[in-house]
Amino acid sequence: MRSISTQDTRASQRKWVFRGLLVLVLVTSLDGLKKAKKTKPKPAQGSGPVKVIGRSVITVGLVLDPNMKSFFPVLPIANRSLSPWTYIDTYDENRVPQRISQAQCRMSGCLTPEGGEDMGWESKPIVHQTLVLRRVQGKQGSSKKRTRKGKGKKGYFFRLESEIIKVGCTCVIPSILPQK
Repeated sequence: MRSISTQDTRASQRKWVFRGLLVLVLVTSLDGLKKAKKTKPKPAQGSGPVKVIGRSVITVGLVLDPNMKSFFPVLPIANRSLSPWTYIDTYDENRVPQRISQAQCRMSGCLTPEGGEDMGWESKPIVHQTLVLRRVQGKQGSSKKRTRKGKGKKGYFFRLESEIIKVGCTCVIPSILPQK
């Protein structure tokens, strides 16, 4: 008889311990939610609303991490492709990033399994549209009073632009237009 009551007591204790842990987890998660609601994200240094000739523009601080590593291994496929390519660096001192590598197809046709060139196919670049920052010269300070008095500072600012970049090459069937 004693062993049954001991088992019942242990089961009851386990129930209370489980309930206590559950209450503790709920209280901690609710406390975390309250703290998350109270803290507002701080804007990056140098960011904030700017008035530019009749329209509102918001500047945002941009921080790039040079130590960022890719999660996937990058294997060179330019030489293993049926449409091989090489990379050429383009440089523009008024662009961020200043140096961008672009693919250039090495053949007009495509490789055969034997290593010859098949002119029945065409080697064409694969393009990707990406965003860059362009440094442009302009007047800072858009208030009319400043520009009339000539106190507006001439300086540089960055404008967000898109650029088309050739990232690789692929084989395609030539497009043939019927003639009339």
